[in-house]
Amino acid sequence: MKTKIIAALSAALALTMTACGTIYPPAQMQTETTTVTTAVSVQSTAAPLGAVPQTDDSQMETDAFIAEFFNSQISFIDVSEQVSESMKNTSFKAEKTVENNTVKLALTGKNGRGVINEMCIDLSECSNDYDMEYVVEMLGDYYFDSTLSQMSGITDNDFSSKNRLTGSTGSKRKYQRYGFVQKTDGMASQFGYTETYAVLNENKLTVVSGTFLSSDMMERQSFSQLMAKFGENVKY
Repeated sequence: MKTKIIAALSAALALTMTACGTIYPPAQMQTETTTVTTAVSVQSTAAPLGAVPQTDDSQMETDAFIAEFFNSQISFIDVSEQVSESMKNTSFKAEKTVENNTVKLALTGKNGRGVINEMCIDLSECSNDYDMEYVVEMLGDYYFDSTLSQMSGITDNDFSSKNRLTGSTGSKRKYQRYGFVQKTDGMASQFGYTETYAVLNENKLTVVSGTFLSSDMMERQSFSQLMAKFGENVKY
């Protein structure tokens, strides 16, 4: 499988990568925005989720898979209603953008900011022969790493804990990966949280990925609770 994927890299990546090296699903955009302010540094969601820089064979395999996958016979399902349901009664302000078949939220709290992105892919007509467990885990890891890269100034050493969970029931697959950040430089503290869900059910694959960075530990807790609501609203 790995040989096939790497062999597809040259042709497939050329079709799906932009000039800046970011891999996109098919483009489609509409926006709905509200005025927000920002406090703690998380990179803007004006840019879509980007690929981690290619550094080894594993990254080449990931990039090749993403390129080939998004050029296969897949379609996208609107998740706007599901996102709205998850955002009910939240204290965070949100700027919403629908871009590349993904609902993107730029979140602002009193002491921090973050992002949540959600999309749903219909695999009913998918033309590749990947094992579905492989698809779910590859997409889950890809979007977790991409979302994490938007947490500016945070390194792997700043995480107090990380967890990666996978499970399956019949044809269903579930992926969850999350991590807590705590960083102190003697002058100020930063508290962050990053989480990704990838759930396959009835040939529909939903991916939710978010991250938040704040100077307030309780605000980080509120964000982790919000991500839990998103996870509860993904049918499994």
